[in-house]
Amino acid sequence: MDYILAGAEHDHVVIDNYLAVWESYGTPADYLREDAEEVARQFLYEGRRERKLASFIAFEGKRPAGSISCQLHMVPYPAVLKPEHMLHGYIWTVYTDPSMRGQGIAGGLMSLALKHLQDIGCTTVVLHSSEAGQNLYHRIGFQLAKEMRLKFATSA
Repeated sequence: MDYILAGAEHDHVVIDNYLAVWESYGTPADYLREDAEEVARQFLYEGRRERKLASFIAFEGKRPAGSISCQLHMVPYPAVLKPEHMLHGYIWTVYTDPSMRGQGIAGGLMSLALKHLQDIGCTTVVLHSSEAGQNLYHRIGFQLAKEMRLKFATSA
């Protein structure tokens, strides 16, 4: 397995994998915006420029086997602590092609993302996990944190 730091020329792989994650959650296709790919491409562009975003892709030959993206996390409250005491990194879209799961690809991608976040000075890493990823994240050392949500009924 070969792992690379993805550049803008690989955005199509990262975006395809990101959208595949939504599909794997059972999200109906008509819930996605018509410009979903462009929204994701702009997010990657801005993230590289403003939040030290990095994406890594695993390749089996020329075939993408998985990807991961990580960046500085923009906390939704005033960040009053000095960065050396609280600089959050965020990992999103840990994706492995379903036909290649169980081969350690996600673990390899996580190692690269964690190293990147540590190298840019992060003191904590946050991710939101699917059920499928929880065992891997626990083995790495992630712990459950309290988050409460209230979902409003939609009129769709």
